[in-house]
Amino acid sequence: MSESILLVDFENIGKIDLAEVPDGVTVALFFGAAQKSVPKEFLKNALKLGERFMHIDAAGQGKNALDFHIAYYLGEYLTKSPKTVCVVLSRDKDFGPLIKHLVLRGFTVRSANTLREAFPAGKSAESRRPAPGRETAIAPHEMALRWLAGSAKARLPRTRKALAAHLYSHFSKKRSEADIHGVVERLIASGQLSELNGKITYHF
Repeated sequence: MSESILLVDFENIGKIDLAEVPDGVTVALFFGAAQKSVPKEFLKNALKLGERFMHIDAAGQGKNALDFHIAYYLGEYLTKSPKTVCVVLSRDKDFGPLIKHLVLRGFTVRSANTLREAFPAGKSAESRRPAPGRETAIAPHEMALRWLAGSAKARLPRTRKALAAHLYSHFSKKRSEADIHGVVERLIASGQLSELNGKITYHF
């Protein structure tokens, strides 16, 4: 299995440029029962992905039917390969509690609304592989995410300034302010946070 897998709620997203999927990322595309066709260009790009592309047809219709399929396969992938980076591409916020739970369990799972949010740097999975001897190290932004995800939602900072101060304190003031702002930027780039006019919104 590839190091990263993108689980796409095609019924919800509707359009995705498979040509922009980074190297080393497997795409699992979930089709709703009502979807009868896909664009020709989409099919061409799907064929180019070869074994890195798979499609799953939702059995039957109903509220959240496709979401349940995605949740099942997400659990299956993590059971087979716990270190897999899983990204759920969907505008449906119902995945939030599940993703938060998985993050607290130590898995690397996040959600995104667009492909750019899913892989903001456009780098291949290989280029994101940890350096030899550092496989078990946890990046500062991952540590911050786990801590924030485990905090009571009502007590999370609502502005960038407050979040930076919050994280600075959490890291026992052992990281520079520049490092802390870098952590915030990484969290925003990952799609776990978003910022509008200095206000922070959490997506987990």
